[in-house]
Amino acid sequence: MVNSVSFEVFLQTLQDTNRTLDFYVDWQKCLKNRDEIAISLNHLNFLLGKTRQEIELGIVKLFASYPKAFEALPVLIAKRELNEPVLNAENQKCLFRDYLTNPESIFHFFLESHLIEIFENRSIKDLNDFVFGVEVGMDTHARKNRSGNLMEKLLADIFRNNGIDFREQVEAKDLGCEKNFFGSDTKCFDFSIQDKNITYLLECNFYTSGGSKLNETARSYRELSEKISQLENYHFVWITDGKGWLDAKTKIEEAYKKVEIYNLNYIHLFIQKIKK
Repeated sequence: MVNSVSFEVFLQTLQDTNRTLDFYVDWQKCLKNRDEIAISLNHLNFLLGKTRQEIELGIVKLFASYPKAFEALPVLIAKRELNEPVLNAENQKCLFRDYLTNPESIFHFFLESHLIEIFENRSIKDLNDFVFGVEVGMDTHARKNRSGNLMEKLLADIFRNNGIDFREQVEAKDLGCEKNFFGSDTKCFDFSIQDKNITYLLECNFYTSGGSKLNETARSYRELSEKISQLENYHFVWITDGKGWLDAKTKIEEAYKKVEIYNLNYIHLFIQKIKK
């Protein structure tokens, strides 16, 4: 039997989340993005609280002295990519960048995005503070990428707290196996742990929701485990969790029969195995 815990118990002990409060916002990234356009924002502050006519005239003056300031406008409506297409008031396709080429089109940007109303009624006191809030909101899109990193960080902390030496992001080329053993792509393992006679190669992930990716992951890790079993003194371990697996029971069960798998509730069994 590959796993000492039954598959039914493994499923029953999957966790809802592995997220801590520091997962939700990357504050330093938000500050950095805000600071990169701070000069432009300070120039645009000149237009706050003015009437519509004053804003139109102010755009002409500001464009003459510092046209680069208007490149920050898309960020005010939570868009960063200037080359993204959009429909204008005439229902014609153009790019965000096209709005920033002259004072007239910039004023149309204010009108069509309704920024003009926000600027007129003094809803914003300082664009630097406003953009920081926008950046926090936009950062929610990066959470998907942080989810995998969070699992790695969590496991690294568990290993350190238990006095286990480990390496992170270990490339297959460092294992001494023949070229292309793992295929044409460069394979990189999340962790490696050196025991007396065995090097454990670990992959980890956490899935809060289901999807086709889980089926592919289970299949590829089953094949990966079979490959690594051909290498002398190497062993593959998969640490995964999350109730997303409840929507892919069949595939994870197939892998569970052949791959050494732990969830966070039973990671202590792997640690005990290493320490022995």
